[in-house]
Amino acid sequence: MLGVEEIDDTPDRPLRNGTRPVSARSTRDRIVDVAEEIISRHGMEGLRLKDVAERVGIQPPSVFTHFEGREAIGDAVAHRVLAQIAAVLDAALDERGDEEARLRRGARAVAAHLFDHPGHTRMILRDLARSRSGPELALWSPDLARIGERVEALLAAGARSGAFRLVPTGAFLPVLEGAIAASVGWSGFREADGRPAVDLTREEIVARIEDLAWAYVRRPTDGKEPPEA
Repeated sequence: MLGVEEIDDTPDRPLRNGTRPVSARSTRDRIVDVAEEIISRHGMEGLRLKDVAERVGIQPPSVFTHFEGREAIGDAVAHRVLAQIAAVLDAALDERGDEEARLRRGARAVAAHLFDHPGHTRMILRDLARSRSGPELALWSPDLARIGERVEALLAAGARSGAFRLVPTGAFLPVLEGAIAASVGWSGFREADGRPAVDLTREEIVARIEDLAWAYVRRPTDGKEPPEA
């Protein structure tokens, strides 16, 4: 455990442009690091401020210098998770290919990432249980807004080319998110290492999500649009 004398426990005051100063690892960042690790092993319910403070090397009251409380730390972890998922999706969609190939690649990439990072799946399960409207979510996380914009552009391009049926982003993303979270986390997580307690392999889950994403958006061969979800 780091000693208290090694920690810069002063708040990271925003600069005039609203950003935070760059440091090796601010205390706030280390709190989020530790919180993400704990959530990965024990879920949000296992996150205790006392444990976070002890592992960071500060006194428990000092946590409140940086966060209002446990839920605020959870939100900070969720922001980090969304940023990583957005980066994974960006990389998949930036590769060349037609709309179907890019959709399949994006679905596979996100599903694989969440299988490999069970703590991220736990955060998605947490947020699925919370009530936020679309505008609130977009305001809450710019990365989530970026994910929505990328998917919306892909769905629109697929509809124009005739490959996809008309599917609103607000319907597709929750279906994909819920399917991945359910596939990875429906059996829970092993206490020993935090890994998903599922019988399916990583490859089987990723293939299932890819097929589901394509089946949901593809235009029927008979030309009839299925009812909206």
